[in-house]
Amino acid sequence: MVKERIVPCTKKKRGVVLPVCLICEQTPPDGIAGGILVSGRFLCAACEDEIVHTRVGDSRYSHLKDKVKRIWARVK
Repeated sequence: MVKERIVPCTKKKRGVVLPVCLICEQTPPDGIAGGILVSGRFLCAACEDEIVHTRVGDSRYSHLKDKVKRIWARVK
C-alpha cells in the first residue's frame, strides 16, 4: 500500500492525494511522476538514485537496506 499525504481542498482543486517516499518520507514535487512503485510502495527518484549509487561500505547503506527490506516484507 502506498503511503499517501492528503492535501487540503483549495478553491481550484477538490483534494489531491500525493505519494510519500518509503525512504525519505517526503512527497516529491512531481507527485507520483517523481518516482516509482515497487510492490505497492513508492520510492522517489532521489532515493532510487541514492539506492542505486550507494556502495556496501557507505554509512547510509545499512539504513537504506533496512528501509528496502520493508518492501519485500509485504511480498511474502
